[in-house]
Amino acid sequence: GLKCACRLHKLLHLVCPSILTVAKMGADGMFAVQSAEAFPPLSASVPDESEACSRFKRHTTCRRIAVACRRGARTGGRQLQQQRAHGSEHPEGEKAEKVSIDKGLKVMADDMGSPTTQESGCRALLEIVQHGPAHQQEVVSMGGIDALVKAMHAHPMQHGVQIAAACALERLCSGNADHVVKLLQVDGVAVLIKAMTAFVDRQSLQEVGCKMLRNIAACSGDCQVKVAALGGIQATLRAMAAHPSSAAVQELGCRALREMAAYSASNQDDIVACGGIQRVLRAMEVHCKLSSIQVLGCGVLRNLTACNADFQDTVVSRGGVQVVLDAMANHADSADVQRAGCWALFCTCVHNAEAQKIGEAHGAVKATLKAMEQHREEARVQEAGCWVVKELAKLIVTKQSRTTFVTSTQAVLKAMDKHSAIAAVQTAAGGALRSLASHDSSGWVQTACLGRCGRFGRSTTKRILSVIKE
Repeated sequence: GLKCACRLHKLLHLVCPSILTVAKMGADGMFAVQSAEAFPPLSASVPDESEACSRFKRHTTCRRIAVACRRGARTGGRQLQQQRAHGSEHPEGEKAEKVSIDKGLKVMADDMGSPTTQESGCRALLEIVQHGPAHQQEVVSMGGIDALVKAMHAHPMQHGVQIAAACALERLCSGNADHVVKLLQVDGVAVLIKAMTAFVDRQSLQEVGCKMLRNIAACSGDCQVKVAALGGIQATLRAMAAHPSSAAVQELGCRALREMAAYSASNQDDIVACGGIQRVLRAMEVHCKLSSIQVLGCGVLRNLTACNADFQDTVVSRGGVQVVLDAMANHADSADVQRAGCWALFCTCVHNAEAQKIGEAHGAVKATLKAMEQHREEARVQEAGCWVVKELAKLIVTKQSRTTFVTSTQAVLKAMDKHSAIAAVQTAAGGALRSLASHDSSGWVQTACLGRCGRFGRSTTKRILSVIKE
């Protein structure tokens, strides 16, 4: 209809300009007929036919590409995967895929000013990259990452463009360090953080953003530094603060914080300075029934407190020890929660006498021994539990009951015997025995070790005897 109207209007102008007249009301209330020649040319008042039609074609092209991708995934995707699994080659199909990708990218590049075209193009690319690593590599090799970032940069206030492009980028960069490097080269992380800031109230975009920040930070130490320098920590904490009731945002936010805090003192300082400890503890309290958030929250606390007495004191003063113990009590059957909880307790108390006293007073020793007893087969639980016993050994010997002292020693010996082939468990258990024995003036630890040596294997017996000798 638009094309026909434009052509008809032009034809009338060319053939008989006098036919085109316009009725205009005068001051006396009468209508006067004026010639069309008194008005501006057609090009100034009516959209050019070629421009309007080209824009419409570009938009519909992107939509057709997206529809074709969906249909291909439904009808031929499974058959194509089976054929490829048997080593069959499909040069025609692969060529058609390349043509579709190239056509979609060209449409996006030619119509960068249209948010509708950019959103349709981003969705088309998202459909393609969801088909697997081969399609993702093809999209990246043809400039897909650059096109997606440009679309986000050109339309920063269009939520549809931002979420479609972010989802496609997340698929492309998940578990692929080379794609992450390309994303950083085109300032993709900065554009992503701007989108998270502009649409902080949109839960879906915050989820994708936190997931991407975590994946990028996990690639390498350099990527971790760049994400933090661009404001990734602040963006993550803003997302968690804006959506406290969303389990998905809290979980993905904790994942991102845990990754950015690992082995980076500067990132740890930024997280604590921005209220990261309070935000993580709040997430653990609100979502106390979700084991995944408890595991991730303990992981963040572990990374923050392992080498910093000030941060240990902050966790303790904010009630972090009780939050961790509540998590262990609420998820007693979860080995992952018990392991993460024991590590969080150890890192919060290590080399900090005041934190050790508070942990012992809140029941950290009993919670640790219960975890070790209930998850005897889990080597990682035994390792973490032994480190807690080592750190609290002085208080176990001097403050706890005789029964707790005996139970602690036996738990460490059982861990050594049960996991004799695992070096990490042997190291932790050996340290716990040494620490218990060093504070035991009665010599009961040595007596207990000698009395149980006959029940253990040869290698375990040797290790126990070496510990006693030391």
